[in-house]
Amino acid sequence: MTELSRRDFLKLAGGTAAWVAVLGQAGLALRQLAPVGVANPLESYPDRDWERVYRDQYRYDSSFTYVCSPNDTHACRMRAFVRNGVVTRIEQNYDAGRITDLFGNSSTPHWLPRGCPKGLTLHRRVYGPYRLRYPMVREGWKRWADDGFPRLTADLRTRYGFDSRGTDRFVRLSWEETYRYMAEAVMAIARTYSGPGGAAILAAEGYEPEMIEAMHGAGTRTFKLRGGMGLLGVLGKYGMYRLSNLLALVDHHVRGVGPDEAQ
Repeated sequence: MTELSRRDFLKLAGGTAAWVAVLGQAGLALRQLAPVGVANPLESYPDRDWERVYRDQYRYDSSFTYVCSPNDTHACRMRAFVRNGVVTRIEQNYDAGRITDLFGNSSTPHWLPRGCPKGLTLHRRVYGPYRLRYPMVREGWKRWADDGFPRLTADLRTRYGFDSRGTDRFVRLSWEETYRYMAEAVMAIARTYSGPGGAAILAAEGYEPEMIEAMHGAGTRTFKLRGGMGLLGVLGKYGMYRLSNLLALVDHHVRGVGPDEAQ
């Protein structure tokens, strides 16, 4: 340990006393300052440009309403706000109580507020880095469709990659190609499972006789369609119900039956 001499001690004590004196004088001077009388500092603040950031963050160019139904049961009415062509935020539309059905029945305002955090942040998925920006299809399925949807034997399942899904590549399609492939797939399913030949295929695949009987010979009855939970979309919110009804037209063209027999 370094020993402190008497001379060094006196120097240190003298310096400390000097600083205490200076600080005391400064404190006295601060106490003697006259108060500034400003009634409203915001009226005379020199630079308030920073406030524009907070005022502009909710500015928008346009907005639109829609029904939010991401696989739940509420079908909430929401409003999206658009700025520079991008949906920047989503809010509840607060119009429950003014909505009416086809018969004029009105909903109740007691449903407000409607909308959940999932719906309020759904636009983040639209602009997310992993979103699908164009139609895609599995390469093996595309080859199978291009070959006319042949009956899948064990060898063909391997050729088209149906026994190794998850390892196949995806290829990009245009919207026109997508619509064409979807229509061709619908017709192929309807033709494959219609009539006695279709019933025999289903029986060989292990379908129960009661299920095959309930098809009444229509391959369109093998489609698995689900429009949503409950009866939320019967009056037009869900396209699956409309597609289900339109399949009767497909059955008419495939089996040649009339409107009373089309399934």
